[in-house]
Amino acid sequence: MLQYEFMQRAFLAGVLVALMTSLAGNFLVLKRFSQMGDSLSHTAIVGVAASLLFNFSPTIGAIISTVGFAIVLEYFKSKFKRFEEISLALVSITALGLASVLFGILKSSSNLMSFLFGSIVAIGNEDVWIIFAVCLVTVTFIAMFRKRLIFATFDEVSAKVSGINTKLLDFLLSIVSATIIAVSIKIVGGLLISSLIVFPTAIAMRFSKNFKMLQIVSLLVSLTAVIVGLTSSYYVDIPPGGATVLTFLVIFFIAELISMAGKRKTATISK
Repeated sequence: MLQYEFMQRAFLAGVLVALMTSLAGNFLVLKRFSQMGDSLSHTAIVGVAASLLFNFSPTIGAIISTVGFAIVLEYFKSKFKRFEEISLALVSITALGLASVLFGILKSSSNLMSFLFGSIVAIGNEDVWIIFAVCLVTVTFIAMFRKRLIFATFDEVSAKVSGINTKLLDFLLSIVSATIIAVSIKIVGGLLISSLIVFPTAIAMRFSKNFKMLQIVSLLVSLTAVIVGLTSSYYVDIPPGGATVLTFLVIFFIAELISMAGKRKTATISK
C-alpha cells in the first residue's frame, strides 16, 4: 500500500489534517462553535465549484471561499449576538445555494464525489505542501495563544476583565479553522470534514480530566480514525471520508461502553 506515491501523499496529508483538526476542534467544541465547522465546510464546496468553473486550484479556491465566508460569519455573529445559530444557518444555506448554481453552470460532476466525500488519489504534491504550511500556521497559532484561548474558552467574562481581546481571538480562531477546513476537503470531503472537528473532542471528553489530556486523547483518536479510514478506502475501495466517519462512530461507541463500565465499577467500589 505505502509503495504507491499517492498513498504516501494521502497518509502524510491525513496525519497533518488529523493534527490540525484536533487542535482547533478542542476549542471549537468547548466554545460551542462545533456547528461552525459544518457551515464552513459547505462554503469550501463553493470555492471548489468556482475553481472548476474558472480552471484554477480547488484547494486555493476552497481557502479563499472559506476565509471569506468566515469573515462574513463573524459579521453576522456580531449582528445576532443572542442568536448565533442564525448566523450559521445563513452562511450554510447561502453557500449551498451558490454551490448548486455554480455546479449547475459547470454541467459536470466528474470530480464532485471526490470533493464531497474525499478521495485518496486526489492529493497532489502541491496539496501536501499547502496542508503542511497550514498545519505549521495552526500549530504556531495554538502555541502562541494557548493560555489565552484556554482562559477565554472556560471563562470568557473573566478573560475580558483581565484584558484579553476575546473577539479578536474568536476571529483568528475562525480564520484558522476556515483554512483548515479548506485544505482538508480532499481527504474527507466537504460534507464530512466537520466529523474531524467534533468527534475527537467529543470522544476525548469521556476520559479527560484536564485540557492537556483532552488534547492528547483527541489527537490519538483523530489519527486512528484517519489512518483506519485511509487504509479502508484503499483496500475496500470506498470514499475515505465515509470510512473515517464510520471509524469515529465505532470508537465513540467503544468509548461509551468503557465509560459506562467504569461508572458501574466505581459505583460498586464506593459501596
